[in-house]
Amino acid sequence: MPRYCPITYSMKVLGSKWKIPIIFKLMIEDGQHYNNLKRMIGDNITNFMLTKSLRELEADGLITRHDDHQVPPSVTYHLTSLGKDLAMTMNQLFDWGQELYSKKEKMVEH
Repeated sequence: MPRYCPITYSMKVLGSKWKIPIIFKLMIEDGQHYNNLKRMIGDNITNFMLTKSLRELEADGLITRHDDHQVPPSVTYHLTSLGKDLAMTMNQLFDWGQELYSKKEKMVEH
């Protein structure tokens, strides 16, 4: 057993409210511009939180920021191979969340 807890470490990297949705959206369609990524995630994310989350994901090696060095600036965000390694886990989390939500809805109906 490692001296650290892998679950705790994983949650440190992915644990903020917006990081998993960012990764999931990039899994669906990689190479997103900032504003399009913001629209895909929804209105509740602020510019501050999106920027902070993107910088942290980049620092942790899960995404890359590609600057085309154009005027006006054109920056896209891409999953790294490490970020893509989460695909199976994210799909399982999606399925689990869908099942959990469905069960909760059935309980409310009765």
